Amino acid sequence: MTTLITPNSNVDVFRNISCLENRSPIDTKQLQFLAIYDEHNAILGGTNMVDLYWYGILWNFKDISNFSRDKATIVHRMESGICDAAYLSESKFVIVEDSGAVQIQQIVESNRQSQFQQLEYACQHDDSVLTVSVFPNKRNIVTGGMDCCLKIWDTEDLISTYSYSYAHTDVITSTDVKPMCNSIFVSVSFDNESLLWDIRRAKPANSIFKKNNSPLSTVTWNSTLDHLIAIGTTNGEIVLIDVRQTKTPLHESVKNNRGIHKLLFNPNSERQEQLACCFDSEVIKIFDTNKEMLELYIFNDHSDFVRGLAWCKDDLYSCAWDGKVIKHVYT
Repeated sequence: MTTLITPNSNVDVFRNISCLENRSPIDTKQLQFLAIYDEHNAILGGTNMVDLYWYGILWNFKDISNFSRDKATIVHRMESGICDAAYLSESKFVIVEDSGAVQIQQIVESNRQSQFQQLEYACQHDDSVLTVSVFPNKRNIVTGGMDCCLKIWDTEDLISTYSYSYAHTDVITSTDVKPMCNSIFVSVSFDNESLLWDIRRAKPANSIFKKNNSPLSTVTWNSTLDHLIAIGTTNGEIVLIDVRQTKTPLHESVKNNRGIHKLLFNPNSERQEQLACCFDSEVIKIFDTNKEMLELYIFNDHSDFVRGLAWCKDDLYSCAWDGKVIKHVYT
């Protein structure tokens, strides 16, 4: 005897709710990045990863002492997931999306209320844009992502002034610019290589680090010591590079059993040796780069992967897929 099995009826439900405006709101817990301009200006970005459609949400905060979502001064829903963001000024910032789009947004006051205003929009990447960095002049930015392409943009009109197709042979995971310089930046990729770029040169790229079977996941430039770069790998290794002599790394550490997701130097010149790190896990660490990567601080109270790090006046903040933003107090 054949038993009749009722098919899954979820497809009918989703078919009848094709319009996003008709869908029930879903709490966006998966926080992707945190950018802090000062104590009174911060943006938080999340991407909903548990629904039929992935979309992003931006929150703006005027008080970084409380990152509860109900304390946000602006909440704005994006059409696609948000991967990264960076401030251009107190009220203006750039965001990059998994749709390949780059946007310039500004915070404006209207009828005593704050809101986001889109100033510029461009979609010239052929895949998700994963990283954005702002040059010191605040007019130019560099973006990179899954299309293996690096682009330099003029933010006034959001025009791509330089475009390096297949700058790497695999996904470009992270970029950072040289402090006090508007033409030099560094990029890393899953192709195991880090490149130092100078857009003034006919041959702009030079390899500064490469190691077989070590996909590179993140890079950060020390804002005080402009010769020092830290690179993280998916194998859990942290590499310190002196760009003045790149033949031998200053330090290579493999103390971590999870891949490195993000590295960020403390911008305080008095604590320039401190390097914050989050992993493909719930753990956050701060290392002393002057003392053989001595662990100064470890925190593991997030309940899901940590994705964003930000420094503000010597304090470290983190956000994670558990929906929490935490300020870290340590001595």
